[in-house]
Amino acid sequence: MIPIEKDVKSHDFSRGDVIERANLQAMQKLLETFAHSATQKFTSTLHQPCLFEFQRLDQLTWSDIVEEFEAGMYFFTFSLPPLEGRAVLAIPTEEVLALVDLRLAGSGDDDYSGRVPSEIDQAFLAPIIEDFICELGNAFARIQSTSPMLEAQEGNVLFVSIGAPSEMCIVIRLTFFVASRHQREALICLPFEMVRTFIDSLKSKTALVEKGRRESLLDTHRRLMDVPMDVVFQFPSILTTPAELLTLQVGDSLGLGHPKGRPLEVRAEGILIALADICSSGVHKACEIMEEVVR
Repeated sequence: MIPIEKDVKSHDFSRGDVIERANLQAMQKLLETFAHSATQKFTSTLHQPCLFEFQRLDQLTWSDIVEEFEAGMYFFTFSLPPLEGRAVLAIPTEEVLALVDLRLAGSGDDDYSGRVPSEIDQAFLAPIIEDFICELGNAFARIQSTSPMLEAQEGNVLFVSIGAPSEMCIVIRLTFFVASRHQREALICLPFEMVRTFIDSLKSKTALVEKGRRESLLDTHRRLMDVPMDVVFQFPSILTTPAELLTLQVGDSLGLGHPKGRPLEVRAEGILIALADICSSGVHKACEIMEEVVR
């Protein structure tokens, strides 16, 4: 048998700074919406076909994330007040320079290797990235309103810090391409403090939604209890012929074929719900429920 190689990651179950799977799934839905809106925004701004696609969420320490960053990445630090902490967007430097070229009506096909964004490049990049993080804020606004702010641009991860080396972060992995360039990967790193505040808001809103759903169900149940229904005490049907029906006269008797002691069927909107015997209630005929029909 050929052994199957698997990536095994150590996990400390005593750590409390991790996000539950259900909450990650709720975040994933918001991030898929964000990727779609960011695609539309970039396509409109650059007048070139663009695509952002959500891949997955990871939970890693900041030190693990720093080790993962390859050379040639460019970093945008931003905040999402009132959420606590600062986050970072990491994009390959060559793609960042291509964004500037496309913004200036270029083709974006030049060789940008070995270059780093200048102050002029940074000035053109700022509004593009601000629009990007605003789309992230718009996605989060369904749970928590934020005011996205681009704070800094750096070409070296050593000058970027969003938390202590051991602090857990949520890593949002996106694949993207712009114009005719090759598909690349962008990362958004959110510190645990920021995500925890967002998750707390998510739980509160979810609790309110669940409470509203329960109240709505109870209200619907109460209203259904007041809906008028036709209840019929029904004898069994009988068979006859047109000739017999045409000879019927006032005073004739028509046998119902219903033996004495046999209960009547009680039907509500055609559904059998009980069996009943004929009885009297004062001067009126009535029926006494003898047996409920369990469905």
